[in-house]
Amino acid sequence: MSGIGLIINDKSNRSASIIGDLVNVARQFSSVRTEVLDGIHGLDKALIGMNNNNVDTLIVAGGDGTLQATFTDMINNNRFDATPHYVALPCGMTNVIANDCGLKGSPVESLDKFLWRRQEGTVKPINRALMTVKTGDQVPIHGFFLGAAAFYSAVQFSRNDIQAKGAKRSLALITSVLSYIVKVASDPNGTFDPVEMTFLGGAPEELPADMLSALFMATTLSKLGSGIFPFWGEGDGAMTTTTVEYPIKKILRAAPSVLRGKSRPWFGEAGYHSWRSDQLTVRFDGPFIFDGELFHADHTKPTIFETTQKVNFLN
Repeated sequence: MSGIGLIINDKSNRSASIIGDLVNVARQFSSVRTEVLDGIHGLDKALIGMNNNNVDTLIVAGGDGTLQATFTDMINNNRFDATPHYVALPCGMTNVIANDCGLKGSPVESLDKFLWRRQEGTVKPINRALMTVKTGDQVPIHGFFLGAAAFYSAVQFSRNDIQAKGAKRSLALITSVLSYIVKVASDPNGTFDPVEMTFLGGAPEELPADMLSALFMATTLSKLGSGIFPFWGEGDGAMTTTTVEYPIKKILRAAPSVLRGKSRPWFGEAGYHSWRSDQLTVRFDGPFIFDGELFHADHTKPTIFETTQKVNFLN
């Protein structure tokens, strides 16, 4: 008989204070197998156990990084004989993935409601493409939202100047974005380091092949949170990408439209580009943030972005 798996990352922002409540909710349902992890330590064994117990619905209680780690381990190591459905239970700081395709509201209450709805057969599927990122011979990473250049600096700014002062979740996201835009506008040369990018495939023809990029972002999600979605490109691809040339021009004029994913006739000339595709090959160097986790690109080896796999979430 198939069952439900619940993986709880006790190091996620909200998990520590509600682990007992989450476990108690799960215990009300005999079909639920629960694993409480120390961060993501033991994730491999937890997934193997879920597969051995015929889990067909896997609930991940954590943040964006926990979900990314789960998908990366599961896919790279073929943990499941039959791919399960997934449930994103938001227990991190910003929970961008869960905001798009996960459960909403209090984690404890939403878990309880979901388990009852699943038992009644009233849950709904949401399909999203995974974005796979691979540089050279490095192990592929599988996730949903990536950013470099000013995005990396903006995340550091948010963690050090906004979240550290107590702002959480939606408030932290919108406060961070607006404050950082003002910061860049007032000090455009000292806020972040631009990144030299060479687009080798998958970019539109009007995009310069070699670019000094002030901002680079890509996602397969349909929304990020607080009405912010800085992607306006058209096309059939599951991955949408935005990049802004350095130096940034007309940032205060562009920001309201960019944040809402609305194009303006002058965007291309001013260096604002957005498009859709299923594959992108880029050569660049430096740090990038992927689902809240830090990685590094190697300019000597192309970095490939692909959307070759789909994920079935339940809500």
